[in-house]
Amino acid sequence: MRPRAAVGAMVVVTLLLGACGPSDDDAGSDGPPASTSVGAAATRLPEPVQEIEIDATEYTFTMRPDPAGGLAPGWTLLRFHNAGDEAHQVMFARLKDGVDMAELAAAGEGDSSGSGAIEFVDMIGGVSYIGPDQDTTALVDLTEGTVIAMCYVPDAHGVAHALMGMTTLLTVSAPSGGGSADVEPLDEEVLGTIELAPDGYHLPEDLRAGWYRVANTDTALHELSLLRLGEPIDEDGEARLVDDLAANRTPEVELEAVGGMGAISAGFDGYLYLDLAPGDYLAVDFMPDPGDPRPHLLDGYHAGFSV
Repeated sequence: MRPRAAVGAMVVVTLLLGACGPSDDDAGSDGPPASTSVGAAATRLPEPVQEIEIDATEYTFTMRPDPAGGLAPGWTLLRFHNAGDEAHQVMFARLKDGVDMAELAAAGEGDSSGSGAIEFVDMIGGVSYIGPDQDTTALVDLTEGTVIAMCYVPDAHGVAHALMGMTTLLTVSAPSGGGSADVEPLDEEVLGTIELAPDGYHLPEDLRAGWYRVANTDTALHELSLLRLGEPIDEDGEARLVDDLAANRTPEVELEAVGGMGAISAGFDGYLYLDLAPGDYLAVDFMPDPGDPRPHLLDGYHAGFSV
């Protein structure tokens, strides 16, 4: 269930971006833009400047409107549909100012975890993976520059979908960026904040259907991947499940990938629409630290909860 990066110049670049993002003290970081910095929780959703519908199949993205004409900077509404037969996701990574593709590829060459290249990108969110014929919705703040959208989920043989072409390069620029010119205002209330904190996930007690802010208040990259469990598990069962996920083993308990927030770097935030069916869930973080491929879930960054 975990994606793995691969080697090869351009492929390495895209997979490494999908694997990870920077910490606060990463070299060359300009820090998050003011519009995405972590602060007091908003009570209303930010108004999007554009909307992108994304269909995922094996192994490509179809985006509407066509992003070839460029995208505008600002909050962007993502409507993501898995039209394929495998699980898919879309995550967005922005190359930091002054970084080029060759530099990024050289930093990550031979590193299947992607931990060697995380100082060169800011991960700005997206949606974590969902199963076939499922939909999910999120808001991400696209900033000017080169942004890569990718699916970093593996196939049955452990080969990441990005290896098979499931990446898209986006140009975000003002004032002539693309996107929908007539986006309808959302005017939606934010029901609460899911905090990716230094000590783990801080989840609202009531996760009723609606919009939630996802804020990374730690100094490391984190993601919020949500898995619905086929049956309740105790602490020992959760520990075994975490070990299986980290090792790419098929777990004993049945799982359903129901989305979440793609990787976001320290100090960034995004918004996620949740409509979780009643049941037991596990939130997990598969991201590594710089230079260390060990995923955070093995260090306790996971949390079981019920809806």
